[in-house]
Amino acid sequence: MSLLELIKTTAMAAFNASNPVNIILGKVIEAKPLKIEIHSKLILTDEFLLVAKHLTRHERIASIQYEHPKSYTKNQIGDDIKQTSSTRQNQGESTAVPYEKYEMKYLKLIIEDGLKEGDKVVLHRVQGGQKYFVSDRYKEGHDIWHYQQKQ
Repeated sequence: MSLLELIKTTAMAAFNASNPVNIILGKVIEAKPLKIEIHSKLILTDEFLLVAKHLTRHERIASIQYEHPKSYTKNQIGDDIKQTSSTRQNQGESTAVPYEKYEMKYLKLIIEDGLKEGDKVVLHRVQGGQKYFVSDRYKEGHDIWHYQQKQ
């Protein structure tokens, strides 16, 4: 073995021994308590998981600015041209009418869409291998514009 090959082998061994972060794909098999299956022989329970806030029930402060009519092109929002729409119907009124302009500042949103059974998730093994950071949900490429319909 040449000196160069020996240096490369030693460097790779030292790198691998430091347990750098690995990206792993998993599937939520139970939401409460949280359990994520990495493969049939490895199921992570909540004591080994760190979960990004956007994947939990949490609060956000937001503002809404709405204007009708307005169109968004494919390049601005997703895969298709979008047209704004709105309706409101006050109690006692027989028909709904559209908003032309609406603004609400500093409303509190409660995001309820935490991790649920069946979600596919991206995990990162934290250095040392004892904890896993759940960074996001993911979809396969052919499913990115399909939305699950409630039945």
